[in-house]
Amino acid sequence: MKIRLYGTEDYNTGKWSGGETTEFAIYPEKAKYIDRDFIWRLSSATVDVDESTFTKLPEFDRILMVLEGEAVLAHGNERTVKLTALEQDSFSGDAGTKSFGKIKDYNLIMKKGCSGSLKVYEAQSTAQTVERADQGEHTHASYGFYCIEGYVVVSAAGETHMVPAGKQLVLDLDEGESVELSVMGEGKAVVAEVFYTRLAHAAVEIPEEKATFEDFKTAFKLARGNSKWKAAFEKNRGSDVWYDEALKSKLSFLNRTYIGIILWAIICMIFIVLAVKGMSHVTVIIALVVWTVLYALVISPLIYMIVLPKPINAHIKKVDSLTEYEMQLYLKEQGENEMTDKLLKKYKYSRGGGWDVDEESIFSKLKK
Repeated sequence: MKIRLYGTEDYNTGKWSGGETTEFAIYPEKAKYIDRDFIWRLSSATVDVDESTFTKLPEFDRILMVLEGEAVLAHGNERTVKLTALEQDSFSGDAGTKSFGKIKDYNLIMKKGCSGSLKVYEAQSTAQTVERADQGEHTHASYGFYCIEGYVVVSAAGETHMVPAGKQLVLDLDEGESVELSVMGEGKAVVAEVFYTRLAHAAVEIPEEKATFEDFKTAFKLARGNSKWKAAFEKNRGSDVWYDEALKSKLSFLNRTYIGIILWAIICMIFIVLAVKGMSHVTVIIALVVWTVLYALVISPLIYMIVLPKPINAHIKKVDSLTEYEMQLYLKEQGENEMTDKLLKKYKYSRGGGWDVDEESIFSKLKK
């Protein structure tokens, strides 16, 4: 069992147009909310405006508990619910949720497929056992204790931990581990329970091989995307094809450095200088045309073939054959693409508003 106690100095707080959002804990610990690479996240937000819109999180489920104030949550056209202090609601991250009312809340966001809950315990001088749900087939469990007021003392596996108001205690249980948990003290705490299964967070290594004519053909197709790999890659968004991290990294390098374009321009400049020094203009024009065709059909694909990892086709995969790790990356990319499109449309035609109560402002994100 791993134990983590977080305080104000550990929290990640950001401002948004309607207030502030504070991340208490995230798993894995190196995950980032903005990258959507986490399994679960505990946070709190203040909403100082009458109406706010949640960012869609299609890969996640959410549980929101009101700590102060009251609000009405409208989940698209499906349903509404009114929440007062210490009441909660569970909903999908892609429900198109809007919040009406000024509140302070506590949030559990977890990747779809996980199961979780939030409960409030009023600590007393005698220990209360924390009721644990059935873990089912999930391999791991995490428990969070956030003290709302006063203090609570949490006992787990023979150890006791004091959690003052405003602090977050997290217990990560190992696979198959089962411990008895209890709380006592003088105060209130929100207890979060999350069950999940760890996925393999590692890429499959593909041994480098010598280049073949098949690599040249694939490099030719990639180089034909208007001389920008990104254009070719974007055509595969939403299709059944995915490029792995190794291939995208090299494509990004080619896109940033413009190696091919610089080489093409240098040779063109040489012909122009020769024309200035007396070479026949017709000859120079023919040479430029021949060089441009040669560059497009042979030189540019050769540059791509040399730079890209080989065999290139091994790094281009069908979506239905991806590993769990690769599928995570694919879904993350699809989610980011959808979110970016919506943000661009939104802020192109509006003056603001509609911030997610769990997001920093778009301007804060762009600065990072």
